[in-house]
Amino acid sequence: MKFINAKPLVLDAQKNGYAVPALNTNGGTYDITRAALEAAQELKSPLILQVYEPNTEYRGYKFFAEQARFLCEQLEITVPVALQVDHGHSFESVARAMHAGLTSVMFDASHESLEKNIEGTREVLKLARTLGVSVEAEVGYVKGNEPSNEKRIGRIDVPKKPLVPPAKTDIKEAVRFVEATSVDMLAVSVGTTHGVYKSQPDIDFGLLANIRKMLDVPLVQHGTCGISPGDLARLAKTGMSKINFGEPFRFNYIKYFNELTDSMEHLWHPWRIMQEIKNHLKADIKELIVSLGAANRC
Repeated sequence: MKFINAKPLVLDAQKNGYAVPALNTNGGTYDITRAALEAAQELKSPLILQVYEPNTEYRGYKFFAEQARFLCEQLEITVPVALQVDHGHSFESVARAMHAGLTSVMFDASHESLEKNIEGTREVLKLARTLGVSVEAEVGYVKGNEPSNEKRIGRIDVPKKPLVPPAKTDIKEAVRFVEATSVDMLAVSVGTTHGVYKSQPDIDFGLLANIRKMLDVPLVQHGTCGISPGDLARLAKTGMSKINFGEPFRFNYIKYFNELTDSMEHLWHPWRIMQEIKNHLKADIKELIVSLGAANRC
């Protein structure tokens, strides 16, 4: 299986009014990766498999890439698949990802000044162009990934919605950034927050429409947990060409594990539980693919 960079996928989505699902595998968790690949293949959807930089601490970039390659061959995957690092915060980290076989990277310096963000993204782009790797960046910091000293043990309550007001992208800054970098994809903040929530009802679709009018670059949505299927469809139709999902699957993975451990016959065989988790997650992912309008695009 030859993985491709994400640029042609998101350009087609932008042209045809849908969004490519970008699914975070939580560091290459087998059941999440397999669920995503099976769902995409069965619905004939393009797919971006992602790995969040902090999640590589346990297994590493190389494991993620080799696992994806193994599963694509085992499952005879024919839909186009890209491998991307999500929220790489240093040149050294995204460089390791590229050399490990990932075909797309997100370099996230959105927490820095605009000029530092531009400078760092240009450095990443220089290496990426030599390796045939696509690059995503972010303008307008999407909150929710800040470090916390608070310990939250066990099954904590899920907030109804984000507790802090979301940041929003300044259109002038986004235009300046794209002109200065020619980045392949741009993540923008339109009222959502990273984290696990029951709902996110405050999306600024007007801001998204205005950003879409001002920029030709494919746009990326982050912070999607709790967004309704209807709003996901609206995001895709309004201009998001790539929509990321991470928190919903890591949350559901643990939820299904707890439920299935108590409700199914497994006789202490972990693989039996994991197989059912995979099946549950695949059904969730199929619903997302349909909402994004990505089914039957391959």
